[in-house]
Order: sequence, then structure tokens, then C-alpha cells
Amino acid sequence: MKVAEAFLDLHTGPGRGYPKTQIVERGDWVEVMVRRTDWIKVRTKKGFIGWAHQDDMAKTLDPDGEPTQIATVGEGEFVHRRWETGFKLGTFSGARTIDAYLGYYFTDNLSLEATIGEAFGTSVDFQFLNLSVTHQPWPQWRYSPYITLGGGAKATRYSSTEVQLSSRTDQTLHAGLGIRVYLTRQLMARAEYRNTVILTDQEQNEESDEWTIGLSAFF
Repeated sequence: MKVAEAFLDLHTGPGRGYPKTQIVERGDWVEVMVRRTDWIKVRTKKGFIGWAHQDDMAKTLDPDGEPTQIATVGEGEFVHRRWETGFKLGTFSGARTIDAYLGYYFTDNLSLEATIGEAFGTSVDFQFLNLSVTHQPWPQWRYSPYITLGGGAKATRYSSTEVQLSSRTDQTLHAGLGIRVYLTRQLMARAEYRNTVILTDQEQNEESDEWTIGLSAFF
């Protein structure tokens, strides 16, 4: 790439916190080596190696004399992401919950997620493990709604009841609605509502509502 501005600053590492140790003057050429997020490692004709910000590299010219096209990390990666991970906070029938999840996208619309979490109530705590299939009809939208279906297991512990109850593990089924919001770079926010049916050995199954909000990263 040919430097078209008065100069191109090169840092010793991929970040503004790294010192500037080289200035490439207008008309000199640099060779692109590797990219790390929005920083690009280059080699000068004299063999010096340094890192330039993508915004500065976008001001260079390609061998045909055209402005260099630098793809930015952003909404394109959000649409075509393959992995997603994050954590959420919320409530489950009045109990405070925290969970972490990992998802894999088979297509831009369809993913499989595994979630592990815990809830803390006044007299009962429980852990849960869920597997869910999510469908996102419009993955190209910055505010992108989705639906989720799945099941799992819920282990309940009673801590302070007048009548001592035994801990138990139940199977669960759930269905829900949510929305993902692309924030910046590789981050997004996520809010979700789930209705969960707890399959007990009683005459009637239990039913609970869960609300969560969290922060996620994708890659």
C-alpha cells in the first residue's frame, strides 16, 4: 500500500497505548502482514515492522492507485457470526438469576445454545441447564428479534422452610421471545422473556416466567 497522506504512524503494538517508533512518509510503500481487530501489522520497504490503525490504512492507495478498501469489524460480522457467548441477569418467578451461555450458528438465522445458571430465592435456590434452538428471522437488523424453544433440567434446593423439603431435579420445557441489539465492534446486548414448564411428579406441572438481560460477544 502506498502512503498518500503526509505520513503514516506505526506503533510497536496493536493499540494507541503502544509507542510510536516509526513514521512512513508520503510516497513510501508498506506491505500488509496481519490484522488484529482494527489494527494492521505492516512491513516497510526498509524492513521495519509496526502496527497502523485501520483508519490510517484506509487513507493509503492500492497498487492501482485507488483508495485502499479496509473492511471494518462491525455489523457484517454481526449478521454472519458463527459463535456467540455471554451472560445474563434476570428474575425467575421472583428469584434472582445469573447465567452464562454459548451458542453456535448453523446458518445466519438458526442457532443452538447451551445455558448454565443459578437462581437465588428467599427460601429456595436452584441451578439449571438448558439447550435451546433459536430462530432469528431478520439477522441483518441492528435490533433483531428472535424466538427460542428448548428444554433442560432444574435442580432445586430448599434452605429455610418450616417443613423440611427434599431437594429435587425436574425436567423443563421452555419457549420465549427475545431481541438482540448490535452495539459496537463484536458486542451486543440481549433481552429475553421465557415461559418455562417444570415437569414434576405432581398432578399438575409448574409454570414460571423468566426475564433476562445481558451482554454478549460474537465471533
